[in-house]
Amino acid sequence: MKKTIFNSRGQKGFTLIELLVSIVVLVALGSITTGVIFSTLRGSNKTNVNENIRQNGNYALSQISKNIEYAQTFDGVSVNGATYVPNCLNGGPSYKYQYLKVTTFNSGPLQYKCLIPPPPGSPTFTVSDDGGTTETSIVDTSSTSSIAFENCSITCIQTNDMDVPIIGISFTLKPVTPSGLVEDSSPPIEFKTSVAIRNYKKE
Repeated sequence: MKKTIFNSRGQKGFTLIELLVSIVVLVALGSITTGVIFSTLRGSNKTNVNENIRQNGNYALSQISKNIEYAQTFDGVSVNGATYVPNCLNGGPSYKYQYLKVTTFNSGPLQYKCLIPPPPGSPTFTVSDDGGTTETSIVDTSSTSSIAFENCSITCIQTNDMDVPIIGISFTLKPVTPSGLVEDSSPPIEFKTSVAIRNYKKE
């Protein structure tokens, strides 16, 4: 009787080490892909926020400059909002004022206030057309959830009483997260200009 010997070959499977290596590789690739996507989205959002800040800052600066330069009268600068000095003879490039008031041909009296509020917080730069009763931020109020003031300053330079006062306006804006935290990776953006008052002491 003839005896048949079967040489069966068992199908080879994956070992535990191979499975673990595959899982590690897949996890690593997933992490890298997720990181790239997150970084791209964050970079796009950062660009949008910075562009929003620049648009708001430039618009605010142009409006302030126009209102001061073409004001009907220069009512003065002040450090306390109560006593306004109609000239800047006692000041200088490094002397900072917190209030500035002008009267425009169209809007009437305008008061600008650059002040850090008593509870510790972001400095504010506001404008009021009713003597300070109702103050409005100089930046777009619809964007205040993502924009905050880093600092602001008002300077006034004048050599003698007949010289035209040169008003310096400076402020910096920074992006903040919805939770109110500052976005550390985005440095504050500075906006500054100098404006000569055209109608100073003109009849």
